[in-house]
Amino acid sequence: MKKQILYIDNDIASYVLVSAILDDPNIEITHCRDGLTAIKSFKQYPLFDLIITEIKVPIVNGFTILHEIRRIKPAIPIIAQTASVLNNMKEKCLEAGFNEFLAKPIDVTQFASIVGNCIKNQLVQFDKLS
Repeated sequence: MKKQILYIDNDIASYVLVSAILDDPNIEITHCRDGLTAIKSFKQYPLFDLIITEIKVPIVNGFTILHEIRRIKPAIPIIAQTASVLNNMKEKCLEAGFNEFLAKPIDVTQFASIVGNCIKNQLVQFDKLS
């Protein structure tokens, strides 16, 4: 069964990189470029296995996305991702309820490891990173 990932980021370069990292037939990525579209997508299809969101996305930020999705599906893993690492952003994200935090620029090995840990019972192997 494919793992469904909702990836939220208005930076196309980040999406292209994440798609390349997670290029596996057992993973399907839905990409949203703003928070409102992401929340609407999740409400229409709450069967996603993992959410990865940039904190600073248009219309609705990552913290609002976190709270809206947790109201619908409290146990879903949600990873915060951002280039804004000043002012204790990692601590703020983890305290708010994100399961993990990733700083940009994306470290491929760390990204694959964290995603793998968040969907532990996956069928996916990140062979090309080994």
